[in-house]
Amino acid sequence: MKKGLLQGTWRIPETWKTSWAVRMLLFFFLAIGIYFLLLEHVVPKTYDLKENTISNMKIVAPMEVEDVDLTQRFRDEAVKSIKPIYVLDERITNNQLKVLDQIFRSVTETRLQQEKLELAAQAEREALGDQETSDSLAEWEDKLPTQEEWISQLKDSIPYQLSDETYRTLLKQSPESLAIIKTISRNIISAVMLEGVRLTGESQTQERVNQHLSGTELESRALQVVKELVLASIVPNIVFDEQATEQAKDKAIKAVKPIVIHKGDILVGEGEYITEETYRKLGVAGLLTHKPNYFPYLGLLLLVLLCIAFFYFYLGQNKPDFKMDNQQLMMLMTIILLTLMTMKIVSLGQALEYSFIGFLAPVSFGSMLIALFLDQRLAMFAGVLFSICSSIIFNTDSTYLFDYRYGFVALSACLTAAYALGKPKLKRNILLAGSLVVLVNILSITSVYMLFYSVKWGDLVHLYGYAILSGLLSSILTMGLVPFFESAFGILSTMKLIELSNPNHPLLRRLLMETPGTYHHSIMVANLSEAASEAIGANGLLARVGSYYHDVGKMRRPQFFIENQIGKENPHDKIAPSLSRTIIIAHPADGVKLLQEHKLPKPIQDIAEQHHGTTLLKFFYHKAMQDSGSAVLESDYRYPGPKAQFKESAVVGICDSVEAAVRSLSKPTPERVETLVRKIVKDRLDDGQFSECDLTFQELELITRSICETLQGIFHNRIEYPEEAEVKRA
Repeated sequence: MKKGLLQGTWRIPETWKTSWAVRMLLFFFLAIGIYFLLLEHVVPKTYDLKENTISNMKIVAPMEVEDVDLTQRFRDEAVKSIKPIYVLDERITNNQLKVLDQIFRSVTETRLQQEKLELAAQAEREALGDQETSDSLAEWEDKLPTQEEWISQLKDSIPYQLSDETYRTLLKQSPESLAIIKTISRNIISAVMLEGVRLTGESQTQERVNQHLSGTELESRALQVVKELVLASIVPNIVFDEQATEQAKDKAIKAVKPIVIHKGDILVGEGEYITEETYRKLGVAGLLTHKPNYFPYLGLLLLVLLCIAFFYFYLGQNKPDFKMDNQQLMMLMTIILLTLMTMKIVSLGQALEYSFIGFLAPVSFGSMLIALFLDQRLAMFAGVLFSICSSIIFNTDSTYLFDYRYGFVALSACLTAAYALGKPKLKRNILLAGSLVVLVNILSITSVYMLFYSVKWGDLVHLYGYAILSGLLSSILTMGLVPFFESAFGILSTMKLIELSNPNHPLLRRLLMETPGTYHHSIMVANLSEAASEAIGANGLLARVGSYYHDVGKMRRPQFFIENQIGKENPHDKIAPSLSRTIIIAHPADGVKLLQEHKLPKPIQDIAEQHHGTTLLKFFYHKAMQDSGSAVLESDYRYPGPKAQFKESAVVGICDSVEAAVRSLSKPTPERVETLVRKIVKDRLDDGQFSECDLTFQELELITRSICETLQGIFHNRIEYPEEAEVKRA
């Protein structure tokens, strides 16, 4: 980040910002902070103990760990205590009633066919009277179905095995009797099955049916039909519910809380006998080794020092300017410690028995902030540190220092976040980065889970929830902390600059509507300034945005500036040079007031205030000399300044003068343009306008070349087409 971005309200003395001692102190505090944040997560001390011996020391659990074997034992017992669950299936009852309805429809249809044929036979008898026709009638009647054939037809349509007598009774019943039999049968079936019928309850079912039939006023044959139909229709409807049984087992399993050995629990006291159970708990806690280990804390110290050394040398090799700027270094260290503290807070969930809570940690927000405010590659490098710390902080296995399941996921998220927040750095890119982090979290967690465990989709979906929350929290934290860092460290971020470059900004829209000439001039200056700034390694975006707003002060009196006088009289022709001077010189100060009212950042205000420096209004100065006929103080016709304090401001000042001057050229050939640009740069240099910023002669040459190349693209030679040539000759 360039110096122009740190021109904020909070100004740290330059000596403090470049002090070597302060820089070393910052690295020291970073090392101390990382060390103590990781301290309790280092490998615990182990003991060389044997079963069935006396302990010569009191041993307490150094960290919380679940006793998996004992927990599983209790859960198995809970599952065994769950009995099978049976439920009443009403669908079976409804189905049986539908079958009963179908039976009576079949009986009714059969009876209708029988009656129809009988009526036809009767009609035939009445129509024929002599012996010959009687013989024909007898032959015709012989073809009619017999009673046994009607019963056989009815059997084919009824799914139950009923007695022949029942079929005969059904076929002999009147429609009214059939309706009564059907109604009574339905009522008994519904009543009995509503109470539930078990597979082994046949005798109970018959008894319940007899109870219902005892109060029925039907003749014996009809009563027998009802009984036979009801007993055939009633089937078991209390069935085994496998899903409910499994849910009950799952509930029983969840009701058994994990058996946890808590941090600080006394596993064995001094002089106590080490039983088989005690020895097992010591093994679960990871405290059994052949000899104790006294070096984890020293190892952690060396690890932290190595990480700090890597950071120091990385900054020295790749970002020397950054390493010398203690303000930016302090910002980097603040982001690192803030990220580690967030991870530490999330790790507290491990004490609440939330497994794999480490995947919830929004580790990537640290890389997002570093990419936004400092450097994208530095954000990736910091991601390595975050992944190492994550694998330590979320490690629950005391036998190892690192659990790189968490480290790998954290590294993937950080690299993705840093890569996603490249240029341009817009607020919507933070949400995009968060979305990409969610996707990468899901993929990396899936790979880690499948490598370490047999796949349980329920657990995997649970982890996906952590992955999604981690990415979303990273975006939310980043967007929430951006204003804090911008305010606390006086930063004008790239993201903020892009927002200010939006043409829909109220001030730019007003500039376009009220002073279109000035607006066009500002756009041209922005194009020149951005290219020239990037040519010398300055912040091109800051120069562009500063150019957009550098002349907003002209909106107070737009008609007094020549670019806004198209087709109008020049009011300066009718007023004194001294008044013209006052009006022209006032526009930088007027612009600063407008920018302050709209709360634009300090660097933008500085460009508006400094782009003219203390240059001389030559035209009005010479006009005043001619009008007065006597000496006029040159200082009265100079801008009040200040001179450019940083490179971007100086570049905007040069481009502002060049654009206005080139506009006045009648035939802007490349040679004439370059001559004019070099003259303007030389005049400003001779006038001391660059004495308060760190521009070098080499950079001035690069600025000059860049401006000339850009102007050649704008004022390129046009081919004279034949039609245009003929018109001109005419």
